[in-house]
Amino acid sequence: MTEVFLDANVLVTCIDTTRRFHAEALALIGGVKRGKLKAFISTQVLGEFYVSITRSVGGLCAPLNPKEAGEEIGSLLGSGLFDVLVVTPGIVKRAVELSTSRGITGIRFWDVVLVATLLENGLGILCTENLKDFRKFRGLVEVAGPESWGKLGSVGSE
Repeated sequence: MTEVFLDANVLVTCIDTTRRFHAEALALIGGVKRGKLKAFISTQVLGEFYVSITRSVGGLCAPLNPKEAGEEIGSLLGSGLFDVLVVTPGIVKRAVELSTSRGITGIRFWDVVLVATLLENGLGILCTENLKDFRKFRGLVEVAGPESWGKLGSVGSE
């Protein structure tokens, strides 16, 4: 079974029918539901998901209020579709090392924490819409964009 780590934007795209890659995100989650993929998210991704679904700029066209957002997160956690990885001090330390070696500063640090989470947990595929944000990590992780999500969701062993 193929293991994938999902960026928060994949989860947002699943619930926002107006997003360009909505169908691709649903195909990816369909692969998880059919047992073709094992999906991972992290505590950081849950926080980013909350931020995204409660704001209009870069989030949802019709942002959710805190109660609705809490219900979405509850549904996500209760679905059993995702293993949730905790961002540990060891992950943060590795992210700092990666940031130092690649000259990454500021808000881009949070992308590095995602990469460090994958590396610390032995995962190799990051599914995200933000391909350009992860260019500096070629060779460390495979970055799968929306055009490959459907393929990921349709292959793999049962």
